[in-house]
Amino acid sequence: MIQKYLPLCCPCEEKADLFKISNGLLCSNENCAHNKSQHSFKEINGIPILISEINTDTVCSIDTEEIYINRPFSGYEITKKILFGESVVTKKNCKKFIKQVNSISKEGKILVIGGGEKGSGTSELWKSKNLEIVSFDIYASSSTDVVCDAHHMPFKENSFDGVWIQAVLEHVIEPSKVVSEIYRVLNKKGIVYAETPFMQQVHEGAYDFTRFTVLGHRYLFKDFEMIEIGGNKGPEFVLAWAVRYFFWALIRNKFLARIIGIGFGILMRPFAPLMSKKSMYDASSGVFFLGRKAESIKSISHKDLIKLYKGQF
Repeated sequence: MIQKYLPLCCPCEEKADLFKISNGLLCSNENCAHNKSQHSFKEINGIPILISEINTDTVCSIDTEEIYINRPFSGYEITKKILFGESVVTKKNCKKFIKQVNSISKEGKILVIGGGEKGSGTSELWKSKNLEIVSFDIYASSSTDVVCDAHHMPFKENSFDGVWIQAVLEHVIEPSKVVSEIYRVLNKKGIVYAETPFMQQVHEGAYDFTRFTVLGHRYLFKDFEMIEIGGNKGPEFVLAWAVRYFFWALIRNKFLARIIGIGFGILMRPFAPLMSKKSMYDASSGVFFLGRKAESIKSISHKDLIKLYKGQF
């Protein structure tokens, strides 16, 4: 792994440079509140906490002890991985993403948004020898370099060759603003890969806001050139998820509902190869977009968007 460099800036509107002081980081813009030591950005265990509750509207907290979601217990996640494995679609797309990034840079710099936990199917991304990963989330973890809000990314323009954002856009209040930030921090011809839920129930409680169809997701990235779009995990997976939430609502016991959901998911696995490919446009659990930053912004037209539809069973 090549030496890591963080192209940081203040999350304020001016995206001004930061400079280090004894108790943290300050914004170089004298008109920014974070130019004053009493509002400096703290560093916890070497991780800069670049969240501004003064200049930005954010659900995030500068108190790193406050993690706003209850993470699933590790045993449950391990069990799911053993029984179901990693997402086949994600693993394939991860290889495509790496290949695309390597085509523009042999030592590509990747920004992982929501990297507090390494996503399913991303092991090749994290293990790649010729990629440098910068990861951020709204909480600190062993896999995060920065704590910040995706609406207000504290990174300089044209800093990354690729951006990976998996299972995040449903948890941000303004997805289009996050996508515009992705466009800003990507280099010319930079590659973006996004996965977002479609037919999934609410998870992470109040911090779950949005769902996208394949076409809706593509239009979210309308200023990017499309390389590939599609669905991820079919109707059989959607049904297993629905059964889990049905029993959770019925018996009011989250643990037992998870166990029932896993059992039903196992029963549904043989049906996966039988699912119509068209159903991935109409009834998939999630959707994905693989694209490239256009040299000049030219949004896809509404008529051209409709032509991309390949659904109906």
